[in-house]
Amino acid sequence: MMAISLLAVLAAGCGSSTGGTSTSGTSKVIVLIPKQTSDPFFTDAYNGAKEAAAALGYTISYVGPSTADAAGQVTTIENSIQKKPAAITISGDDPDAVAPALKRAMAAGIVVSAFNADVAKDARKFFISQASDELIAQGIVDTMAAQVNDKGHFLLVSSTATAANQNTWIAFMKPYITSKHPNMIIDQIIPGNDDPATVLNVVSTYLAAHKSSTTGVWVIGGGMSAAVKAEQQLGIDPHAMPVAGLCIPSDVKAAIHAGLIKNCVLWSPADTAYANVYAIDAYIKGTFPKGDGTLAAGKLGNLSVTGNTVNVGKPVTFTADNIDQFHF
Repeated sequence: MMAISLLAVLAAGCGSSTGGTSTSGTSKVIVLIPKQTSDPFFTDAYNGAKEAAAALGYTISYVGPSTADAAGQVTTIENSIQKKPAAITISGDDPDAVAPALKRAMAAGIVVSAFNADVAKDARKFFISQASDELIAQGIVDTMAAQVNDKGHFLLVSSTATAANQNTWIAFMKPYITSKHPNMIIDQIIPGNDDPATVLNVVSTYLAAHKSSTTGVWVIGGGMSAAVKAEQQLGIDPHAMPVAGLCIPSDVKAAIHAGLIKNCVLWSPADTAYANVYAIDAYIKGTFPKGDGTLAAGKLGNLSVTGNTVNVGKPVTFTADNIDQFHF
């Protein structure tokens, strides 16, 4: 799930740096394509990108599908190429489906990056990692484990089945559960499409058939509050069947204050997008590190860069004590 502003870019790298592109010298527009424009998570990312853009002299064009849809992202990319922006950055719904269009953008001299959810590596110049994937996965698991005495059977609701970030976290979750919480078992993984109505439907349908055998529900896409609603509609006490995972503060704030969700995990979409703009600016200016190095990212300080991945920070655990500090 954070916006990032990046200051006057000096990417202090080790070795030689990457160079600019043909459109970067004339355009000052950065196209930011979210998974879905209606998600407050991506609205917060947009705000972070605008902050960095204002500092560096760019304009952000925030465009994309209103619901999670890879085909809609492809259309947005194709339309954006025609406008010849300096850069296109995307949180991919499907890393392979959007790749051909992104490659066409790069061939047209547009700097392409990904944030939050990566795309095929040969379809972008770099990726902005919101937090360590491994630490995110561990946080998802540990916050549930603490509520269920390290055992039980679980439903896991992802965003879309093809989302690269979701599948990466699940891939880290499974061995971590095996090694640290071997009595916890994921019985089924179902896409929720980052949509509360879909999450409500899939959780309701699953629990209607598996109510007695389910210990808890992980939601690692959007719409966690809908899983709580599904339990309540089925007469299940969320205290007895915890809902945990990744969340948007605005979606779960009321449930957390009511004690229906104990805690959940995320990061700052604003910081992620803020850093992205600084990285784009560094790439255009030829100062983005080639290989391992550091990126000067304004208020975020120096961020490590490893293998064309900019690492922004650590995940945050939201609780009743701190959730009011977040506004997305």
